[in-house]
Amino acid sequence: MKISRKRFINSIFATTTTIAMSSSIVTALDKPKYKAAIIGRTGGGDYGHGYDLIFKGIENVQVVAIADKNPQGLEKASVRSGALKKYTDYKEMLEKEKPDLVSIAPRHPDCHAEMAIAACEVARGIFLEKPMAETVEDCDKILNAAQKRNVKIILAHNRRWTKDFIKVKYLLKQGLIGEVREVIIHGKQDFRSGGEDLMVLGTHDFDLLRFYFGDPLWCFASIRANGKDISKADIRKGNEPILVAGDSINAMYGFNNNLVVNWVSIKRNDHWNKNFSKVEKWAFEILGTKGIIFYQSGLDFKWINSPFLSNSAAITDLPEPDNFQLEPYQTHPIRSLIHSIENNTQPICSGYDGRWTIEMVSAVYQSQRDKQRIDLPLTDRRDPLRNWV
Repeated sequence: MKISRKRFINSIFATTTTIAMSSSIVTALDKPKYKAAIIGRTGGGDYGHGYDLIFKGIENVQVVAIADKNPQGLEKASVRSGALKKYTDYKEMLEKEKPDLVSIAPRHPDCHAEMAIAACEVARGIFLEKPMAETVEDCDKILNAAQKRNVKIILAHNRRWTKDFIKVKYLLKQGLIGEVREVIIHGKQDFRSGGEDLMVLGTHDFDLLRFYFGDPLWCFASIRANGKDISKADIRKGNEPILVAGDSINAMYGFNNNLVVNWVSIKRNDHWNKNFSKVEKWAFEILGTKGIIFYQSGLDFKWINSPFLSNSAAITDLPEPDNFQLEPYQTHPIRSLIHSIENNTQPICSGYDGRWTIEMVSAVYQSQRDKQRIDLPLTDRRDPLRNWV
C-alpha cells in the first residue's frame, strides 16, 4: 500500500470501521454530547490541512459555531463544516457558545498563542494545528493557561495516529532491527529548504523522534545561508510568515543509549530543491544492529534484513508487528482528545509534545548562535532569533 503525502494528510479523517465488541464499550447513544467550535483565518493560514473538517464523523460531537474574520472564507467554511452559527470574531464566539472542544485551524502559528489562551477560558479540549506556536515562550504561555483549568491540548502532528508510523514504533520495540544505532532524517528540501523547512515540516520529524526514542538530551547544529554561517542579518520572514534563518541546516540530536540523529535540509544550485518527481525528498532511515527501516514520502515503508545499506537485495515490505491492535482513540485526534478529557490523561500528541518540537527548533538556532552544544530541555526559554547577539 503506497503512502502518498495526500494519504498522509488525509489520515486525520480516517474513522475506525471495526470495533471489538465487549461489555466495556459504550454505545454512541450513551456517550455525552460535545459542543465543538472552529477558528479559522482565511488569508492568514486558512484552515490548515482541512481542520475545519476535523470533527466530521465523530458521532458524539456537534459543530455549533465557526469563526473567521473573512466573510467569504467564513461562508465557505461554514458550509464545509456544517457549523450551526457563524462569527467574524472568535472571542465573541467563545464567550457566547462556550464550546467543549475547539479546533484552532490556521496553518500560520503567529495567532496560535492568543487563540489557544482564549479557548482555554471556556473549552475542555483543544485541537491545535502545528507548529504549536512561533516561540518556546508562547508555548509556555499556552500550557500555563491550559494547566490552570485542566484543558487538554492535542497537536496536529498526525504521524502519531497514522497506522503505518505506529507499526514502526511496535517493530522497534519488538527488536526487528536490533538496537538502533543511528537515524538520518531528510527534510522536504523544496523552495523552503533550511530554516523554513525546519519549522514547517521539521516539527513533524522531531515529534516522531520523541514518539520513537523519548526525549532528546542535546543538540548541536550548523546553519548556513549562501554557503556561510548565518548572522543576525540573515534572519527573515519565510514564505510562510514565520521568522527563520538559513537555507541549509545540519542538526544533530543526542538521545539515550548513545543514539545520535542527524536532521538535514540543504540548498543546492541544481534541480535538488525543485519538485522533480512525485517522490519527495522528505525521508528517513533508522539504522539498527540487525537491520534498517526506511521511509520516503510517496513510497512504501521498507526494511532491509541486514545492518548494511549495500545489501539492497534484502529490501522488503515491513512485517506486521506481533499483537498489533489499536483502540479507536489511537487512530483519530478528536477521539484521543475526548478520551483524555474523560480519563484525565494526556492525548496522543499533547501540548507538552508540541512544545518539545519548538524547543528542538530553538535549540538548533541557539547552537549556531552560541557555537556550542545545547542541552535539552532548554534552560534559556527566550527565542534565539529575536534575541540574536
